[in-house]
Amino acid sequence: MSVHSLRRLSHVHPNVRVIVGWDAALATFFTQVWQLPSRDGGLIRDFVAAGIRPYEIDEPAAVIEFARPYAHIPADLHEQLLAERRDEEDPTGGRLRAGLAELEQAPAH
Repeated sequence: MSVHSLRRLSHVHPNVRVIVGWDAALATFFTQVWQLPSRDGGLIRDFVAAGIRPYEIDEPAAVIEFARPYAHIPADLHEQLLAERRDEEDPTGGRLRAGLAELEQAPAH
């Protein structure tokens, strides 16, 4: 599972938290936006909870768009999320894929 905590936009309440990522167990990208409870015991408010069911979102652009009204989006976030999904699907963390790529490029004997 990958999780990116994003920096909120200036107009968004300071208690709001925004995360996006890839959940390998559910095979979905996700966005969650919520407001932490106040010190007076107020309830947590969920603004966005997308990608909480198996196979719900298969494209990182969707979860980025859910987060955009609340947080700064790093320029390379889309590519990072794709890479994290690719690496999590490989139980060796990408080493197997890299090794196979090297074998394919090696000259034949």
